[in-house]
This record gives sequence, structure tokens and C-alpha cells, in this order.
Amino acid sequence: MKRPKPKSNAGDSASEIGRLRIIAGSLRSRIIEFSTDPRTRPMKDRTREAVFNLLGGKIEGYVAFDLFAGSGILAIEGLSRGAAYSVAIELLPRAAREITLNAKRLGVDNRICVFASDTFDWMENLRDHIEQLSGRFGTDANAPWCVFVCPPYKLWETHTEPLRKLLADCVAAAPDKSLFAVELDESTPLEMLPESLQWQTRTYRPAMMAIGEKA
Repeated sequence: MKRPKPKSNAGDSASEIGRLRIIAGSLRSRIIEFSTDPRTRPMKDRTREAVFNLLGGKIEGYVAFDLFAGSGILAIEGLSRGAAYSVAIELLPRAAREITLNAKRLGVDNRICVFASDTFDWMENLRDHIEQLSGRFGTDANAPWCVFVCPPYKLWETHTEPLRKLLADCVAAAPDKSLFAVELDESTPLEMLPESLQWQTRTYRPAMMAIGEKA
């Protein structure tokens, strides 16, 4: 039976225009615009800078995955910091279109693939997607990943087991040296995270970030 879509990440409504600044790299200080919507809660600039610092600052040659992408700022920031290419997966059609438009305006649309798709469904065929994307972008299928997992906070309660499985499957499939940045509600139990990795955690209220590396 098909998994029900999360209510916090469905539909296609929007309000006013929001703006986010790219922190560092080749696109430093450039701005992306997005339609503000409570379901596409973007990571704050200060938190995003801290997260990339914890990841080592640059991700040269990595494949950046922005799961539950929202505004797509993490996918685009990843490109700015040297990712070979980025993948952004966002269920809201309007938000997915805006990621594509921002990438085109910034001149990086040839290095990003945007899927207007349910992240849970997309990840079920992860290996097939990787082979197709590696062929499309001409990259090594074993290049390490930098995976950002930033779902709406309420999904940690409503989709506990699907999220636990998504994280475990992603870590298992990832090449060595892959990096993971998982955003949780500060009350989310750390038992949600795969035990196969050692995790550093930092609190940026109301969020908590968990950073891991696959040796």
C-alpha cells in the first residue's frame, strides 16, 4: 500500500517572497528567492554556515543531496562550495520549480537535478537514480555524498519509522567518506540516527543538527 503523503509537505500554496544569501564559495553573497510557506522552512543563514563549517567548509567533488529540499538553498550552497552536482528533492511543485529557476538564474542549472517528488518514494530507488545521474553528469558513481536531511519537524513524529529507514538505507548505500547533516527537532530522540555512524550534535533552537561521516 502506498505511503500517505505527509500533510506538512503537501499541496502547493505560497505567500510572500523570501530571500536567502549563499554563504561561501563561487556564488558567495548571491541571493535566491522563494515563496514563503510554513512547509518549506529554510535553514537560517547562521545555522547553515555552522553546519558547513562542521562538514569541513568545502565539498569538492562530492554529490550533494538536499532531501526535503524546500527552498533548495542547501543544494545550491553545495554547488557553490564545489559539489560535482546537486540533487534536490521537493514534493511541493511550486517550490521545485523555484529551485530550478534560481539555479538557472545563478548559472548552475547544468549541475543540478531537481525532482518534484516525494522524498520517501524517490529514495526507494536510490541506486538506480545514482547510476542515471552519474551518466548524465559524467561523474564517478562512487564519488562520496554530502547528504542533507531536513524534513518538516512534525515528520519525526508522524513518519518515525519511514524516516529511520530512509536514514539507515542512505547511510548503507553511501560510498566511504560520505557526509551526513540531519536536522531534527531538538526534542527528537537521537535513537532515530543510524548507529553505524558516530554523530556530532549541535543545538540551534528549535533545531538540532547531527553530523556524521562514513569512514
